[in-house]
Amino acid sequence: MISLNLVLAGLRLGLKNRQVGEKWVSDDCSYLCK
Repeated sequence: MISLNLVLAGLRLGLKNRQVGEKWVSDDCSYLCK
């Protein structure tokens, strides 16, 4: 799971679409908070 999070973090850093990145971050927060 840790490696997956690192991959997702890397993808977010490479994203140029800020809205998509923010959506992913929100999804991650929702998942972690559950």
